[in-house]
Amino acid sequence: MDSEPITHFDQDPQRLAVIGECIENYDVGKPGAKWPNNIISRTTVVYGSGVIADRDDPVVHDVDPAEWELCKRIAAEANASISGADVGMGSEASDPFNEFYITANRGESVPSLITEEFIREKFRGTLFPPVTITVEPLVEQGVWWSEVMADANGYVGEELESYLAPWRSMMSYLRDSPHLSGASFVRIGDLEALQDLDTKSYPDGTEINGCVLPRLAVGLTNQGSIAGIFGYSVQT
Repeated sequence: MDSEPITHFDQDPQRLAVIGECIENYDVGKPGAKWPNNIISRTTVVYGSGVIADRDDPVVHDVDPAEWELCKRIAAEANASISGADVGMGSEASDPFNEFYITANRGESVPSLITEEFIREKFRGTLFPPVTITVEPLVEQGVWWSEVMADANGYVGEELESYLAPWRSMMSYLRDSPHLSGASFVRIGDLEALQDLDTKSYPDGTEINGCVLPRLAVGLTNQGSIAGIFGYSVQT
């Protein structure tokens, strides 16, 4: 017999903390603005399901308990697989990845691939509107991988292999999981693209573009949830 769906989740401070640095505006810009100096809106909340939304956005939950447990397990195992490695990727800070998931409701449409549009939908209007999003396969090529390798500049032999080991472990976990498809690396925000923005495109209250840029490695479950890891690269 199927379990009863979960129709209520409280807002979860721990889930919010995972993305919290991307919300912080460091006292820059108008206090009441959504994006004064940040990539994820100041009015963002996160529920225990992992769902990200604006605090005024009514969220309907209809979650299969088994799907929620699966998302939590995948996120924990993905995070363990990268062994606390720093996000790096051009970052001016040293910060690790954290467990990340957004559990889908029962009956949601499931895309065949993770796309920019799908990521924007999952963030439910909380992303800085002009921000660019790149989604690339979780393989050793592409823009995302070039940024990983840039941090290894000058490494050779065992030093290089040691640096790459946690990344390769994480990639293998997400690609090989029988519960996931479409393993991807998602870059939300690109420094050059943000610097090239016409300030006329800024939302009301934006003083400067955000510099804490989300970086995700995630896969897609059969029910349309995403699960994996979330980090950020600080670039000014």
